Amino acid sequence: MVIVVAVVGHANTGKTTLVAKLISSLTAKGYRVAAVKHAAHGYEIDQKGKDSRQFFEAGAHLVLVVGPASLTVHARHDREPNLAELAGMAEGVDLMLAEGFKTQPGPKIEVLRQGFSEGRLFLGEDLIAVVSEAPVGGDIPCFRPDQVEELADFVAERFLKVRP
Repeated sequence: MVIVVAVVGHANTGKTTLVAKLISSLTAKGYRVAAVKHAAHGYEIDQKGKDSRQFFEAGAHLVLVVGPASLTVHARHDREPNLAELAGMAEGVDLMLAEGFKTQPGPKIEVLRQGFSEGRLFLGEDLIAVVSEAPVGGDIPCFRPDQVEELADFVAERFLKVRP
Protein backbone atom coordinates (compact mmCIF):
# COMPACT_ATOMS: atom_id res chain seq x y z
CA MET A 1 0.00 0.00 0.00
CA VAL A 2 1.17 3.52 -0.76
CA ILE A 3 2.64 5.60 2.08
CA VAL A 4 0.51 8.60 3.08
CA VAL A 5 2.07 11.69 4.65
CA ALA A 6 -0.42 14.24 5.99
CA VAL A 7 0.27 17.97 6.09
CA VAL A 8 -1.69 19.40 9.00
CA GLY A 9 -2.14 22.69 10.84
CA HIS A 10 -4.61 25.41 11.62
CA ALA A 11 -6.44 27.35 8.88
CA ASN A 12 -4.41 29.76 6.74
CA THR A 13 -1.02 28.41 7.79
CA GLY A 14 0.11 27.52 4.26
CA LYS A 15 -0.80 23.84 4.04
CA THR A 16 -2.12 23.99 0.47
CA THR A 17 0.90 25.96 -0.74
CA LEU A 18 3.27 23.52 0.96
CA VAL A 19 1.54 20.44 -0.50
CA ALA A 20 1.60 21.94 -4.01
CA LYS A 21 5.31 22.77 -3.70
CA LEU A 22 6.11 19.31 -2.33
CA ILE A 23 4.25 17.73 -5.26
CA SER A 24 6.27 19.84 -7.71
CA SER A 25 9.56 18.99 -6.01
CA LEU A 26 8.91 15.26 -5.68
CA THR A 27 7.59 14.88 -9.22
CA ALA A 28 10.65 16.77 -10.53
CA LYS A 29 12.74 14.11 -8.75
CA GLY A 30 10.87 11.41 -10.71
CA TYR A 31 8.36 10.28 -8.10
CA ARG A 32 4.66 9.78 -8.82
CA VAL A 33 2.64 11.60 -6.19
CA ALA A 34 -1.06 11.46 -5.37
CA ALA A 35 -2.80 14.17 -3.36
CA VAL A 36 -5.92 14.12 -1.25
CA LYS A 37 -7.59 17.16 0.31
CA HIS A 38 -9.86 16.75 3.32
CA ALA A 39 -12.93 18.94 2.80
CA ALA A 40 -14.33 18.75 6.31
CA HIS A 41 -17.31 20.93 5.43
CA GLY A 42 -18.14 19.21 2.13
CA TYR A 43 -17.47 20.26 -1.46
CA GLU A 44 -18.96 20.31 -4.93
CA ILE A 45 -17.07 18.75 -7.82
CA ASP A 46 -19.37 19.76 -10.66
CA GLN A 47 -20.79 23.06 -11.76
CA LYS A 48 -24.52 23.43 -11.86
CA GLY A 49 -25.93 22.55 -15.26
CA LYS A 50 -23.12 20.17 -16.27
CA ASP A 51 -24.11 16.70 -17.46
CA SER A 52 -22.00 14.90 -14.86
CA ARG A 53 -23.62 16.86 -12.04
CA GLN A 54 -27.04 16.00 -13.42
CA PHE A 55 -26.10 12.30 -13.35
CA PHE A 56 -24.93 12.53 -9.73
CA GLU A 57 -28.02 14.48 -8.63
CA ALA A 58 -30.17 11.85 -10.38
CA GLY A 59 -28.70 9.28 -7.97
CA ALA A 60 -25.75 7.70 -9.79
CA HIS A 61 -23.49 5.90 -7.32
CA LEU A 62 -20.43 6.60 -9.47
CA VAL A 63 -19.84 9.25 -12.13
CA LEU A 64 -16.68 9.26 -14.24
CA VAL A 65 -15.67 12.32 -16.26
CA VAL A 66 -13.04 11.44 -18.85
CA GLY A 67 -11.03 13.77 -21.05
CA PRO A 68 -7.95 13.38 -23.22
CA ALA A 69 -5.55 13.88 -20.28
CA SER A 70 -7.56 13.32 -17.12
CA LEU A 71 -10.15 11.24 -15.32
CA THR A 72 -12.32 12.42 -12.42
CA VAL A 73 -14.27 10.02 -10.22
CA HIS A 74 -17.25 11.24 -8.21
CA ALA A 75 -18.46 8.45 -5.94
CA ARG A 76 -21.04 8.24 -3.16
CA HIS A 77 -20.04 6.81 0.21
CA ASP A 78 -22.11 5.81 3.22
CA ARG A 79 -19.37 7.24 5.44
CA GLU A 80 -16.24 9.30 4.91
CA PRO A 81 -13.36 7.01 3.86
CA ASN A 82 -10.32 7.04 6.14
CA LEU A 83 -6.76 7.63 4.92
CA ALA A 84 -5.96 3.92 4.73
CA GLU A 85 -8.95 3.36 2.43
CA LEU A 86 -7.97 6.33 0.29
CA ALA A 87 -4.40 5.04 0.06
CA GLY A 88 -5.81 1.76 -1.26
CA MET A 89 -7.38 3.69 -4.14
CA ALA A 90 -4.06 5.25 -5.19
CA GLU A 91 -2.66 3.05 -7.93
CA GLY A 92 0.65 3.60 -9.63
CA VAL A 93 2.00 6.22 -7.24
CA ASP A 94 4.99 6.25 -4.91
CA LEU A 95 3.53 8.54 -2.24
CA MET A 96 0.26 10.19 -1.30
CA LEU A 97 0.29 13.64 0.29
CA ALA A 98 -2.82 14.46 2.31
CA GLU A 99 -3.88 17.93 3.36
CA GLY A 100 -5.72 17.67 6.64
CA PHE A 101 -6.75 14.43 8.31
CA LYS A 102 -5.04 15.47 11.56
CA THR A 103 -6.99 12.88 13.58
CA GLN A 104 -6.11 9.97 11.27
CA PRO A 105 -3.11 7.80 12.22
CA GLY A 106 0.08 8.08 10.19
CA PRO A 107 3.06 10.36 9.58
CA LYS A 108 2.36 14.09 9.74
CA ILE A 109 4.09 17.35 8.94
CA GLU A 110 2.75 20.21 11.07
CA VAL A 111 2.66 23.68 9.50
CA LEU A 112 2.90 26.65 11.85
CA ARG A 113 2.47 30.32 10.92
CA GLN A 114 2.75 33.25 13.25
CA GLY A 115 -0.59 34.93 13.79
CA PHE A 116 -2.57 31.93 12.47
CA SER A 117 -1.46 28.95 14.54
CA GLU A 118 -3.40 28.72 17.77
CA GLY A 119 -0.71 26.66 19.47
CA ARG A 120 0.70 23.30 18.51
CA LEU A 121 -1.48 20.33 17.60
CA PHE A 122 -1.08 17.20 19.70
CA LEU A 123 0.18 14.71 17.13
CA GLY A 124 2.23 12.39 19.36
CA GLU A 125 4.42 9.84 17.58
CA ASP A 126 2.85 10.67 14.20
CA LEU A 127 4.70 14.01 13.98
CA ILE A 128 7.73 13.63 11.69
CA ALA A 129 8.56 17.27 10.90
CA VAL A 130 7.48 20.87 11.42
CA VAL A 131 7.40 23.72 8.92
CA SER A 132 7.64 27.06 10.69
CA GLU A 133 8.92 30.59 10.16
CA ALA A 134 10.46 30.47 13.65
CA PRO A 135 12.42 27.70 15.40
CA VAL A 136 10.21 25.42 17.50
CA GLY A 137 12.78 23.53 19.57
CA GLY A 138 12.70 19.86 20.43
CA ASP A 139 13.97 16.83 18.54
CA ILE A 140 11.60 16.99 15.57
CA PRO A 141 13.17 18.21 12.31
CA CYS A 142 12.08 21.77 11.54
CA PHE A 143 12.08 23.38 8.10
CA ARG A 144 11.39 26.98 7.10
CA PRO A 145 8.63 27.53 4.51
CA ASP A 146 11.31 28.28 1.88
CA GLN A 147 13.07 24.92 2.49
CA VAL A 148 10.69 22.84 0.38
CA GLU A 149 13.51 21.04 -1.47
CA GLU A 150 15.08 20.00 1.83
CA LEU A 151 11.69 18.83 3.14
CA ALA A 152 11.06 16.88 -0.08
CA ASP A 153 14.47 15.20 0.29
CA PHE A 154 13.63 14.38 3.93
CA VAL A 155 10.31 12.78 2.92
CA ALA A 156 11.92 10.87 0.03
CA GLU A 157 14.77 9.59 2.20
CA ARG A 158 12.44 8.52 4.97
CA PHE A 159 9.65 6.92 2.94
CA LEU A 160 10.78 6.32 -0.62
CA LYS A 161 14.36 5.11 -0.02
CA VAL A 162 15.21 4.30 -3.65
CA ARG A 163 15.28 7.09 -6.19
CA PRO A 164 13.50 6.37 -9.47
